Amino acid sequence: MPMKLYAHPDNYKTHKALIAAKYAGLEVDCPSNAGGAVTGKIPVLETNQGCIFSSTAIARYISRISRPVGLYGQNLLEGGMIDSWIEFCTHELEVPLCTWVLPVMGVFPEVPEATACAKEDVKKALAILNNHLLHHTYMVGHSITLADISVCCALVDGMSLVLDESFRKPFPNLMRWFSLCVSQPEFKSVLGDVKLLGAKGAAPAKEAAPKKEVAAKKEAAPKKDAAPKKDAAPKKDAAPKKDAAPKKDAKKDKKAEETKEEPAKDKEPTKEELEKMKKDKLKKVIKEGGKRGVEIEGAADMGGLQFFCTSVELPEGDLELLMKCVEAMNAKSDPTEEERKGGSGHIGKMVFSAGVDQLGIVAYVPDEKAKELSCEEWLKTVLGNFSGEVLSTSSSYCSGVVKTNSDKGVFPLKIREPMILEANNFLRKKGLFPEDNGSDDDECVFGDDDFPS
Repeated sequence: MPMKLYAHPDNYKTHKALIAAKYAGLEVDCPSNAGGAVTGKIPVLETNQGCIFSSTAIARYISRISRPVGLYGQNLLEGGMIDSWIEFCTHELEVPLCTWVLPVMGVFPEVPEATACAKEDVKKALAILNNHLLHHTYMVGHSITLADISVCCALVDGMSLVLDESFRKPFPNLMRWFSLCVSQPEFKSVLGDVKLLGAKGAAPAKEAAPKKEVAAKKEAAPKKDAAPKKDAAPKKDAAPKKDAAPKKDAKKDKKAEETKEEPAKDKEPTKEELEKMKKDKLKKVIKEGGKRGVEIEGAADMGGLQFFCTSVELPEGDLELLMKCVEAMNAKSDPTEEERKGGSGHIGKMVFSAGVDQLGIVAYVPDEKAKELSCEEWLKTVLGNFSGEVLSTSSSYCSGVVKTNSDKGVFPLKIREPMILEANNFLRKKGLFPEDNGSDDDECVFGDDDFPS
């Protein structure tokens, strides 16, 4: 009996599950009018054993049914890498791409400021994918996996509606991979023939402008021909025209002044402005750290954790800011404050922050737990597997970085999740990470998705 997928048939998230089903050789029906029939309760996959909801969960379930197909990789490491790229796709690619594409599709009105930011974020995400695919035929391993399916489906609407030739030009490796994916029979059976957006339609507008100018000249010609009828009049009329020339010059002067003023706007910020920017950034970093500290404290109490691994966004790989962020997590919580901050100083932690040039890592072990775990050893072990460098050490705080290396396919966002996994594995070997012993108390698993920013 075929499984039934209640979902919007034209949605790219539905396409992920349907393409995965084609590879797995599964029969999945997508009933018509499912979107309207079950509004607010889709997508849902109905199986003989029960129902699964959430598009990502459905795609993962289908991909894991047939191991020989390899949609979830050939081993645990590949499975983890596939999960990493799926998370990257969800948070780093789909969010800005939808912000850009959905207004074009008429789903909601465009907000120009949001669209401008979205375009820059899409460029960053595509650059990461392009650099990764420089040395890889597929996202993970040597065949199509759910990582390829997820990223490709997320890009289809963008490729058709907003990513024109000039926007795609800097990403040849990505386009080679995209063409390879959409040409596969399993993709074609769901997506059909994917048409890429052509060049920008600016050329017709430029061609139209000269026509108007020529028309104006032709209209002006009879006026000059009419002048000889009155000999004196043209000369007198000509004088004002000559007098009008300075006005044009004045306009040119104004434009010149404006162009002189424009570079002033682009001048580098002053020392005072830079100082203010740094202070504002630091405030935001400390606020993020304080909030995350409260969340870590609650999660640790609920899950019985004494050591915790997580990531933060605002430091953007800057070690100095990341250290301030961790210190804010560890700050004593003031019960008199309306909003609690910090409070996780009794919990050991390794915190990661991805920037463009590097992945920053700060490890922290409270003094009372130093006998159980060496802060320096923990950080060195995690960095050692990714060619990282330890930059500072102490009994409680240690810090280090992994530099971006496009030639070796090392990118902060790409390696962040595998490094968090490695940090947790080190804790397991030391017996410092709760394992499942059959009781419900130890079944809590926490990740970044449990702590919305």
